[in-house]
Amino acid sequence: MGKSFASIALVLLSGALIVATPVSANPSPPPGTTRTAPWNSETTDLEADSRIVYGQLPNGLRYAIRRNQRPDNQVLVRLAFEFGSAAEADEEQGLAHFIEHMAFNGSTNVPEGEMVRILERLGLSFGADTNASTGFVRTQYKLDLPKADPALIERALFLMRETASEVSFNPGAVDRERGVVIAEMRDRENFGFQRNRAASELLYPDSYFSTRYPIGKLDVLQNASAEKMQALYRKWYVPDRARLVIVGPVDPVEIEREIIRKFSDWKGSGAALGEIDRCSFDNDRPAKAAFFSHPEVGEAINIEQIVADRKRPDTFERALMDMKMGMAAAIVSDRISRKSRNEDIPLLNSGLSFAAGFCDQHARIGMTISGKDGSWNTVLSIVEQMVRQAVIYGFSAQEVAEQVKRYDAAFENAVKSEATTQSGVFANELTNLDEDIVTSAEYRQRLWRQLRPFLTPAAVSEEFAKWYGQLDRPRIFLSSKQPNAATPEVILAAFAESRNKPVAAPSERTALEWSYTDFGPRGEVAKDERIEDLGIRTVRFANGVRLNLKQTGFEKDRVRWTLRIDGGKLSIPLADQHLGMFMDGAFAAGGLGKYDIDDLRAVLAGSTASAGFASGPTFFGGGGSVVSKDLERQMQLLAAFVTDPGYREAAVRLFRRPLPEFYARLDATPGSALSIGQARIMNGDDPRFTLPALEKLMAADFEKLKSVIGGQLQSGAIEIGLVGDIDEAQAIETVARTFGALPARSNQPFDLGDAKASQFSGKFGTHTLYHQGEANQLSWRRVWTTNDDSDFREEQTMSLLADVARIRLIDELREGLGATYGAGAASEMSDIYSGRGTFSISTSGDPKDLEKIEAAVDKVVSELLAGPVDGDLFERARKPTLESYTDWKRRNATWIDIVDEAQSAPERLQRFRISEDQYRSIAPQQVWEAAQRYLDPAKSYTFRVLPKPKAAAD
Repeated sequence: MGKSFASIALVLLSGALIVATPVSANPSPPPGTTRTAPWNSETTDLEADSRIVYGQLPNGLRYAIRRNQRPDNQVLVRLAFEFGSAAEADEEQGLAHFIEHMAFNGSTNVPEGEMVRILERLGLSFGADTNASTGFVRTQYKLDLPKADPALIERALFLMRETASEVSFNPGAVDRERGVVIAEMRDRENFGFQRNRAASELLYPDSYFSTRYPIGKLDVLQNASAEKMQALYRKWYVPDRARLVIVGPVDPVEIEREIIRKFSDWKGSGAALGEIDRCSFDNDRPAKAAFFSHPEVGEAINIEQIVADRKRPDTFERALMDMKMGMAAAIVSDRISRKSRNEDIPLLNSGLSFAAGFCDQHARIGMTISGKDGSWNTVLSIVEQMVRQAVIYGFSAQEVAEQVKRYDAAFENAVKSEATTQSGVFANELTNLDEDIVTSAEYRQRLWRQLRPFLTPAAVSEEFAKWYGQLDRPRIFLSSKQPNAATPEVILAAFAESRNKPVAAPSERTALEWSYTDFGPRGEVAKDERIEDLGIRTVRFANGVRLNLKQTGFEKDRVRWTLRIDGGKLSIPLADQHLGMFMDGAFAAGGLGKYDIDDLRAVLAGSTASAGFASGPTFFGGGGSVVSKDLERQMQLLAAFVTDPGYREAAVRLFRRPLPEFYARLDATPGSALSIGQARIMNGDDPRFTLPALEKLMAADFEKLKSVIGGQLQSGAIEIGLVGDIDEAQAIETVARTFGALPARSNQPFDLGDAKASQFSGKFGTHTLYHQGEANQLSWRRVWTTNDDSDFREEQTMSLLADVARIRLIDELREGLGATYGAGAASEMSDIYSGRGTFSISTSGDPKDLEKIEAAVDKVVSELLAGPVDGDLFERARKPTLESYTDWKRRNATWIDIVDEAQSAPERLQRFRISEDQYRSIAPQQVWEAAQRYLDPAKSYTFRVLPKPKAAAD
């Protein structure tokens, strides 16, 4: 049985495992600040990451600086305030979020409208790199700087300092932004939002979770004065409630000096405001249920119970508990997944929800379940009984051993890759830190290794039973499209009935060994060359398989891979195009000849190799990422999918199961109705570009799929791309023993005939579509047809035109009219279909503002057609792309996109070589000429997606 949990806790607390002895090698701070202990170190016995510099100014502002080299040049700046909607009074609901919006609309030293322009001139794209968010207890601002330039960092900290205390709240600016905030509320408050709010009212009554949604209340947003917002801002935006986080290739001491220069004069109010994340619930509250109905909502159940607990700081004890419960949840999920695949049941999805230390005095135990329409009672019983089965019978040694393998691999891989972890990971962790402490990957692995002996089947089983054994009087929330699906009394009775049914012990599982290791005699290399200027090695094996490699150090211990088997969806007959969608959803789920998908996942436990295999327009295969040591297993797995696919009927059943519900909700939101309607109107019945009929997908099976793809899997040309931390000789040997060992492959590209030819419908004009969502929601899009991407310069020019249009649309629609929360423009020029391309402008809004929206878009398009844009707008549009080139060639994601077809599409390599210089050479005149060439007002498709009229809806 091993030691009891109590004795383990004593060992942990005695310090017999790892003693927290953080040591910092960071140099002394400059005058004007004080170095502090790591955040939350006073409540933990864990070892903090010593590479992070923590400090505090005399005014109370806390900061954290972490030097990191990935991306090489990018610096991330975050400013967070311990202030969110939980702190709002009734008459202030939504003002924390409104204040966040006003931070971009004028301050003491930055005129209204200039902050976004300043950021764009610095190379940041508004919406992608400049962002802010408001939650229940935190408001945060972020700037992702494209390079580690001292002047750029100074400007970023200047803007953050303006946000901290200098926002002006000009009444006119407040009124202009009011429409934008209300537009955001309108976009978010769909049936899904309404469902979640109703669930919170049942599960967390009289708490900020149910009474203080960050989006606020409409009457408050419509009537709040600038003075009220400013007073709330002055109260909560104070130094001792703020934290500043900076991550990137920076000198911490120099950053500290700049922080002192910018923030030392920031004064606080001196008032002690206290914590705002307090909540309390009755641990003995009786069972209760609630029902929510909406025509477009899915059948879903939330089951949750609040039980007594205590504050859970980040300690050894909590780490052990978290690991036990994480393993237990994964095993239960695996059991339910197996049942769902092997039996014809209406379950679509499920998961466990557990949180100890909730509100510092409770624990939440529960589950979420979704099923086919009308199946709530059945799926509730299935999941409840499988959870109770785990409580009663626990977990087997084999199940826990699989989880231990996964944890072993995860911690080992984290250590190896930490040196090239992206800065965003560290920045987000520090910014959103609550009561945890930031530790290093190396320390977490040491901790895991010393806790691992205590993670026995008995210990994991006991921990799970301790918590989920208390799930006897939960609160149950049911949503359904059927208005009379159930009453609260019926829901509670169904749960009670399920609990009264006995459950049998789970079936035993045996350990499996990987057996796809021999694919025949090792393939011989027939050709081995290098593309010297790009550092790409190209290999061709005697059987015709092509391999392209590039060794990099951009992601430590990671290898990105692609597999392309010539053919793809376009090799499938036009009448059978729906089989491509079927393949994407069912082929890999069919497993292999020797393993079903669940056994495959079990045998791969501890490996990062992934069982993915799908179809692109011109290839079968896929792409992914593995740790370096797992490359051989990944290649073996992919070769097994090619030579011995499982084609199991269970995968067909699982693919079909959610389709009726998916199709029934195609017009549930403005966005989904637009996507489906636009494709149909612009492409007619062409099955390559439109969603197939439900009946066709429901009839799809593996026999039909095998008849159209089997030949290509057996003999189609193969090209493999590998980029990352690889040993070239070992990688070549790995491919030689897998794909190189296969029978000879074709050395000719698949003849697609007319499959690459396409034609738009030419149905120009305005098309009105309808959605079943909220009555105040509109989606809108205008589309022009352009060309394919054969002219690379034109492709870049059209992309730049889209960036120019996006800035002007935001100026007009968001900042000028306040009619929408967002607007965008996009150019898509096909690299597959001859002559096929589109340029589009998209936005959303309230149907009552349709005329204003269209007038604003017409104005912007007229400007683009009238003449070249001014130099400032042009520079703001292109600067983010220019700055992105700084780090572009130091990303594996960039390289895999050209390495994957380095032999079959060598012309793409030249595009890569000239991309930056050519983009820099594009002038406003050329952008204007492109607009004139394609943006003909008489040859556009306009899509208005409006609420379905009541008569039509009924």
